[in-house]
Amino acid sequence: MTKNVKRILIAEDSREWQKFHSELLKSYEKEKLDFIISDNAKDALKLVQDNIKHPYDLILTDLQMETDFLPEFAGEWLVKQIRGYSEYKNTPVVIISATYNIGFIAHSLGVNYLSKRSLVNNPDTYFLMLEENLQHKL
Repeated sequence: MTKNVKRILIAEDSREWQKFHSELLKSYEKEKLDFIISDNAKDALKLVQDNIKHPYDLILTDLQMETDFLPEFAGEWLVKQIRGYSEYKNTPVVIISATYNIGFIAHSLGVNYLSKRSLVNNPDTYFLMLEENLQHKL
């Protein structure tokens, strides 16, 4: 029995971190993954809207991207917009950022988070995050 392909949307403006995501996702062997990377929150929201009928299985977002949404971070704005769509109410969202108050922000938005600082030292936590969050979507 073949597994369904899991679709992941990543909102990340840093080329270095885009490469990090891409390399880890390509090396993940427990699920078939298809992913797309957007380099800003506005384009990521457009991808969410364009995929309303077939929502992503997981959304990963940085916090600090474009500055259009100050005093909010772009990633905060994106999460709030995503949660406005009933089709995405059960889609796991994970903030992956180096922002010092990432835990507070993620908790206030009701989403999970990973610190970029901890990922650099222990990339296996990325695979654990994938396993935990992809299980929620059948």
